[in-house]
Amino acid sequence: MKKRIQKKRLSKLFLCILCAALIVFCVAAVYYHQTAQREISVCLDAGHGGKDAGAVNGERYEKDDNLRLALATRDALEAKGVKVYMTRDDDTFLSLEERCRTANRKRCTLFVSLHRNSAESGNGVEIWVENTPGKIDWALAEHILEGLDEVGISKARGVKSGYVHNADGNYYVNAHTDMPSCLVEAGFITSDADNALFDKNLNAYAEAVAAAVFETLQEMQAGVLPEAETKS
Repeated sequence: MKKRIQKKRLSKLFLCILCAALIVFCVAAVYYHQTAQREISVCLDAGHGGKDAGAVNGERYEKDDNLRLALATRDALEAKGVKVYMTRDDDTFLSLEERCRTANRKRCTLFVSLHRNSAESGNGVEIWVENTPGKIDWALAEHILEGLDEVGISKARGVKSGYVHNADGNYYVNAHTDMPSCLVEAGFITSDADNALFDKNLNAYAEAVAAAVFETLQEMQAGVLPEAETKS
């Protein structure tokens, strides 16, 4: 009688262990599937486009400079084996909502928006992150600024959070993308000195941005930065 009871108990224990193992296996399989489907990718956003010229200096349009830099950066990233999605790769108008939608639907790992600045007076490069930036946003922006500075810019204006003249605001693309992001103001289109540097160093700037993005991705994968960090 005791042996039967012991056998029943062992059978129940075995079934419990088997069920627990199956649950663990299923959870692991689901996690693996989700992770495998989440490719490492970057969304490059060439600001403005089409009917939206952006800032203008004579016959020089910001939309054109943004696209030139974005295309060169795409090539440099792809040469490093990084999957790149472009919000635009020609002179097309896109709303800010469409730009963010592209990155969010593709579940990109990082988002970088490329622009030129403008003012009655001013020069140099500055990079914007949202007003409550995560560690990845800030690291990405710092890496890009450091890389461009090493190539040669008129002035490093720093990494800034929020929106120009409004620290509590945000640039739309920083606020409405689900992944870490930054907006690069690659010199002032209203500065002849910045324009000369932009034209001279276009490919070097693209390589610097690509290298900074790649460095950030490596830091995320190595655990230096929180790989799963997303915006709330």
